Amino acid sequence: MLTRSFILILSLTLFCQIHGQIMKPTDAPKPLSPEESLKKIKLPYGFRLELVAAEPLIRQPSGVCWDAEGNLFVSELHGYNREGQYDIEDLNKTGKLDRVVRRISANKNATRRAELEQVGTVKKMIDEDNDGTIDRVSIWADNLPACFGICPARGGIIAVCSPDIIYLADRDNDGKAEIRTKLFSGFKVGIIERRMNSPQWGPDNWIYIDGGQGGTITGPFLKNPIK
Repeated sequence: MLTRSFILILSLTLFCQIHGQIMKPTDAPKPLSPEESLKKIKLPYGFRLELVAAEPLIRQPSGVCWDAEGNLFVSELHGYNREGQYDIEDLNKTGKLDRVVRRISANKNATRRAELEQVGTVKKMIDEDNDGTIDRVSIWADNLPACFGICPARGGIIAVCSPDIIYLADRDNDGKAEIRTKLFSGFKVGIIERRMNSPQWGPDNWIYIDGGQGGTITGPFLKNPIK
């Protein structure tokens, strides 16, 4: 007697063959839990690694920082590489398995769909019982452009979100950043993995940001646009 799961797989296979689509694989390895991952990390003698926060409290993290008060913040980048996924799905609808190893941009339809999902979030980590493990998070800032890193500055946080560099602050202490100021704007967006990222304080008290593809930069503290 056929099992229900076998009948379901057989039905899906026939449906996809009739409609010229390739089924998504079901045998992909499952991700390890945070605890299992922790056991597989090898550290030099004298070092210790402890789990502070993991899914589902955080999701797709792109940066981390502590502010002047010792609060821990995590930025998230949602929608990373979705254009590649949509491009593959479009190819699979033809029913022909794409076996060519290549490096090309996704088609316009896939890129447009992906851009709608590419948003940034900054979460404030909260340890309610002071045991060193995060118990809950507060959505500190949401609906930002795709965020590639954060660093503390002037009682708030600077978020790198091409095409903008944004200053965020919570002055009324309600757990949300009501202040959202674009310090600089005009950085190129382009391919998502090549955008500016990882803001860090340098020993000379300047903030340095990695990467970027240039642009015509404007901002409230610039007299004229800078290329």
